[in-house]
Amino acid sequence: MLILLPPSESKTRPDPSCAAGFDPELLSFPSLHAARGTMLRAAGATARSASAAARLGVPASAPELVARMAQLEHEPAVPALEVYSGVLYDQLDSSALPSPDRRVLIQSALLGVVDAQHDRIPAYRLSADSQVHRLGKAGAWWRRRLDPIGAALLAETAASPTPLVLDCRSGAYRAMMPLRSGSGVRVLEVSPVQERGGVRKVISHDAKRCRGWVTRALLQDQRPLPDADALLGLLQEVFAGELGVELEGDRLVMVDRAD
Repeated sequence: MLILLPPSESKTRPDPSCAAGFDPELLSFPSLHAARGTMLRAAGATARSASAAARLGVPASAPELVARMAQLEHEPAVPALEVYSGVLYDQLDSSALPSPDRRVLIQSALLGVVDAQHDRIPAYRLSADSQVHRLGKAGAWWRRRLDPIGAALLAETAASPTPLVLDCRSGAYRAMMPLRSGSGVRVLEVSPVQERGGVRKVISHDAKRCRGWVTRALLQDQRPLPDADALLGLLQEVFAGELGVELEGDRLVMVDRAD
């Protein structure tokens, strides 16, 4: 099973006194090395521009983020799960090891895609909507460069004991590397909704928390999951009495019944 997560806007900077420096050549997916180098140079140039704070989305209260983006090669790096923070990542245990048939990847506007537990990354400030020096919008720039990675991931997942992709990404990051069901693999988009009086509506902020819960459940419970029905049964068991869990086509619907 492949679990795809979005990045978070908030990040925890590693302690420089006990973390190695960032080395992009050590990241997973070496075929992205050249593209990562291009984006890193462009992000650095953006950080050194007069409009850096606006283009990187840096708040006035944290000008040091701009300075750090200008010299990422000197920033400390630790496993990605220790860097990303916020509502989704607060639900996860960065020390938990998934079973061999589960892989967790995180989409990144800076690095394309990274392995959640094995890739060591710095804290950075760049989103899919950031306008990067000479490259334009970061997410759109990555699209063509990530197409081969997406195809390879689908093929690998189709050949695995659990041919499922659990897509917890937000829309901007799904657009960076679109994945769809087919050729022996099922891609399920995690879609949290709230139901009140029989009427359902999509939830936004709490959707991140819900996706964190689902990811945590799949990292903690390591029983084999041969298909989507097995996944559905596991999650219905885990969330019984708290959330409804339904399959609607290629959507895994998590239902918060507010009545």
